[in-house]
Amino acid sequence: MSSAYGFGSIASVRKMKCYALAGLLLFFFRCEHSGEKQSNPAHVLGTNSNHLTLDNASFPVKGVVYVPFAPGYLPWQFEFDDQLPSILQDRINQDIDSIKALGVNTIRLWGAPKYCYKRIAQESDILILQTIWLDSEHEDFRSSEFLNSSKTVITDAISKIFSIMDPNDPVILAYLLGNELSRQSILSTNQAHPGSYAFAGEYIQTDSTLTATELTLAELADYLKQVVVSFTSVEPLVSYSNELRTFDILDTPFLDFRSYNVYSYAVDYYVKNHVPGSSSGTITQGFIETLKSKHPDMPLLITETGLSVSPLATHVGPPNYGYGGNTETEQAEGILQTIQDIETASPPIAGLIVHEFNDAWWKYDLEDSYTQDPADIEEWFGIVGFTGDLSNWQLSPRKAYTALRMHWNN
Repeated sequence: MSSAYGFGSIASVRKMKCYALAGLLLFFFRCEHSGEKQSNPAHVLGTNSNHLTLDNASFPVKGVVYVPFAPGYLPWQFEFDDQLPSILQDRINQDIDSIKALGVNTIRLWGAPKYCYKRIAQESDILILQTIWLDSEHEDFRSSEFLNSSKTVITDAISKIFSIMDPNDPVILAYLLGNELSRQSILSTNQAHPGSYAFAGEYIQTDSTLTATELTLAELADYLKQVVVSFTSVEPLVSYSNELRTFDILDTPFLDFRSYNVYSYAVDYYVKNHVPGSSSGTITQGFIETLKSKHPDMPLLITETGLSVSPLATHVGPPNYGYGGNTETEQAEGILQTIQDIETASPPIAGLIVHEFNDAWWKYDLEDSYTQDPADIEEWFGIVGFTGDLSNWQLSPRKAYTALRMHWNN
């Protein structure tokens, strides 16, 4: 959801390497950075029953997913580069200016180039919700191969961030460890490792009711916290982005807050026994309130929501819209409806991230990045599109961009 329901995502095309020495990597980083820890953070991050907090005040999240893009460049190919081609650097500068103008306080990143972090850090009123990619379709999340390769991904991602960021002020709101693990993989992992588990780590301790998949998330989240603390003395906030197709078999109340990707059309399709919302009456609000009621004393953040305007898809229309085939007006109205659902929900919801800022032409390979396929729903979720030829790209805001800018700046 896009990555949730698009059947094509960053996770489906990126490659991972497996290293069996992930534990030694953590030991190495702890030793290397033990003398560099900072103890005077610029801000204090935390949670209360309903929200993430910044300096002990509630911080209602309002943001967008952002993946820097230009034709001929695949996002995962330049995320560790120190120098970027001018077209990408210019693109990032213009994009961040446009995102800031929306009135957001949060940008959700996946694997972004170093320059993107530097550019966001210049904005004093925007924080980063950092996604750490996990192989969502691995057949066994408890295998040593998956655990070790995932720990390497975590170490590499955190090391990149702290090679750029000031440890006293890294502008990271929280980390999302994984996104939408596949239902088939969750079930195969739990079947291969039946029973209930407890976890006792350095930062995370649980009861003995975890499934095997939940045990893995607890272990990796604890590892992530250890790696971050090897650079700074501040323990980070960590969550996992769950989704509608797996909410009945996976939950993570042992993390700092709960996160879900929620799309109105998916609620209509995947959720049985619809319940109307307490204020708006929509089934989307009803589902979100049901999620919150399971753990009312911890924040629930909606980490993706949006609508695709792909032209060659079946048109459904309101009130729940469709997976693709929406008009620009419907995209704007549908996203605003979900925002209203969240803003008027009871109990309060921690906020939301709109998927996504710009269209994503790059979903499959380099050749795909040069054109926008009218039949590929995943390439049309942006609240901005692009106009002009490949040598002279310009942002083209859609009605949803204008609507969000008016709403969030009101």
